[in-house]
Amino acid sequence: MSTLSADLRHALRLLRKNPGFTLIAVAALALGIGANTAIFSVVNAVLLRPLPYPNPDRLVYVERAYRQGSSPSTSIPKFTIWKQYTKTVELMSAYDFEGPGLNLGGGDTPEQVKAIRVSTDYFRLFGASAVAGRTFTAEEDRPGGPRVAVLSDGLWKRRFGGDPGIVGSSIVLSGEPYTVVGVLSPHFRPDPPVDAWLPLQPDPASANHAHYLLVAARLRPGVSIESANAEMRLAGEHSRRLHGQWMITDETVGIYSMQERIVGDVRPALLILVGAVSFVLLIACANVANLLLARATGRMKEIAIRSAVGAGRARLLRQLLTESVVLAGVGGLFGLALGSWGVRLLLMVSPGDIPRIGDLSRGSPLLLDWRVAAFTLGAAVLTGLLFGLFPALQLSRADLNSTLKEAAGRFGAGVRLSRTRAVLVKSLSLWCC
Repeated sequence: MSTLSADLRHALRLLRKNPGFTLIAVAALALGIGANTAIFSVVNAVLLRPLPYPNPDRLVYVERAYRQGSSPSTSIPKFTIWKQYTKTVELMSAYDFEGPGLNLGGGDTPEQVKAIRVSTDYFRLFGASAVAGRTFTAEEDRPGGPRVAVLSDGLWKRRFGGDPGIVGSSIVLSGEPYTVVGVLSPHFRPDPPVDAWLPLQPDPASANHAHYLLVAARLRPGVSIESANAEMRLAGEHSRRLHGQWMITDETVGIYSMQERIVGDVRPALLILVGAVSFVLLIACANVANLLLARATGRMKEIAIRSAVGAGRARLLRQLLTESVVLAGVGGLFGLALGSWGVRLLLMVSPGDIPRIGDLSRGSPLLLDWRVAAFTLGAAVLTGLLFGLFPALQLSRADLNSTLKEAAGRFGAGVRLSRTRAVLVKSLSLWCC
């Protein structure tokens, strides 16, 4: 540990002695690491984080399935049969995902709010609890039930000032009175955001075969998607016996992982973007390695003297790699700040069809969670080793006698280092092409 401490102090002194080199190298590394940090933040939020609901691995969508794909929407009669004839599903709920925009009356100015109609198991399915009042009861979700509403925390605070007395009072939505029965917790994050929930009140005897509902379900513990699919196909056959005229020839029922369904379309594009910014980091590493080789020309005498007084090659390698990792660490700190700024920029310019992109704006004020911080730290260390190893190997291999003779002459740059720099420049040109 004392040797490592001495190596760190020596590395910091070298950085202070060469401010121009340090500034250029840190800037190149910060740009490369910052770009990777920003993109990894998006990948982390969209692909890696589990859905913000209890037991997200058991959440699935139930859809109409065909040989050539599937369709997420369904009708009330089909939903009623699916729910009745399945045992592998713990909870199942239908909801109008493209719910109407309703005008909220009262107050000085009307406001259009996003409202969706949901069946009663919706709140239990997604783990949504009420901070005031309650959610819907089974009686309120029956045909002809009362007009009741559950408000989001955002609408409650924005429109009603967080008044707990709103529970039990009446609000007007598009000219119709609704009794507010509850307000949901601010921790519940529906996607996309919703202002109010109304009961679906599906009629089991409905003849409305319009496909306008999404169906989500929670599998029972230990049940696989394959087992649930086998059972749901039987439910689909029962639906065909009752409503065959409303089904396509090869139509059946399919179970699909909710997380995979939400992020599946954007996964390839994000992975390509990760590859692109990794390429940028490689270019930064090559540039910094070239800078280190250029600086190494002036350090050959120092390395030769260290070897002459007994420093072995392993000791020299450790010192040189420590310097590289310290340089990368400084670049990583600035890269973390640039990554945070880059995330804010991505949020401003990103299209609205990227799923879960709103999760980036939650949590840390830097918009970066611990996974991203760990990624940045790992990227900085790996980068330091990557761009530092080649110059360190070249320097530590310097011949003691020839190096000291060269240092005494007019030209102090070793031929081997010059060739190595040429190789790096050619490699960088090939990467850029």
